[in-house]
Order: sequence, then C-alpha cells, then structure tokens
Amino acid sequence: MLYVGLDIHSRRIALCVLSETGQVAHRSQARSIEEMLRTLQGLPDRFEVCYEASCGYGHYHDLLRPLAARVLVAHPGQLRLIFRSKNKNDRNDAERLAKLLYLGETPTVHVPSVEVRTWRELINCRSQVIAKRTRAKNAVRALLRGAGVIPPKHPALWTKTGLAWLR
Repeated sequence: MLYVGLDIHSRRIALCVLSETGQVAHRSQARSIEEMLRTLQGLPDRFEVCYEASCGYGHYHDLLRPLAARVLVAHPGQLRLIFRSKNKNDRNDAERLAKLLYLGETPTVHVPSVEVRTWRELINCRSQVIAKRTRAKNAVRALLRGAGVIPPKHPALWTKTGLAWLR
C-alpha cells in the first residue's frame, strides 16, 4: 500500500508518495487535475490519498474515490496546530500529509454526498443574491435620504406603485 499526500492549489498540485515503510518513493508537481490523475493511475500499487479541505474539496474527493483505496480530507484548522513550521512550502506540506496518512493520525472532515453539497451551494448562492439585493435597496434609500427626498410610506417603496414613483 502506498500513501499519497496532495497539496492542491488552483494552478499546481504537489504530490508526495510514501512507500509501505514510510519512505518517500515519489515526488512531483502537476499543473492540472488531469495530470495529477494520470500520475496517480501510474502508481505501481494500491494507494490511499490525503489532501487538505479547501474550496472544491468535494469535487476532488469524487475524482479520487474511484482510484484510491481510501480518500481522506484533512481538517485545515487542526493541521495548523500540527504544521507550525517555518519551512512551509507545497512540497513539504504534501509530504506531511502523506506522513499523517501513513501514521493514521490525519484529522479528517466529513465529505457530504454530491446531493447535499449541491443543495448547500444553492442555499449559499441564494443567500448571497438576497444580501446583494438588500444592499442595493439600502443604497437607494441612502441616496434618497442624502438628496432630502422622502419616499411614500403607502404604498411601500418596493411595490409596483412604489417602483413607479421611484422611476
């Protein structure tokens, strides 16, 4: 069994593979997800993989799950306690993740199903749209106040009649 640590960023991915004895067997950098997947498919033995949770962690989990014997997503808040190092770079972080995986000491996060993640993203998107709408309405009210214009109370400003008055 091999143990793979990944340090994933938007433009590159650092890979570190440990052998069954915990020694570094392979290191590389991939410039894309496809290149990383090709590298992992070319490994000579079954492997487990570990990477840090960040934006898009569920997508990577879905891609790696069919290839790896086990996929662990490390908790970034708990890793900071472990990785208090002045010698911090992608290559070292990938190796540290691989070593935690090898030792069985990886602090993990739960990865929800695709359906749950999609539902959460939809809820988050909707709340952001509502927040933008609220900011826009507040900005219009502040503009009116700043100009000394008092909008009508009945009908309310955001009804059809109120919007006609605003126009």
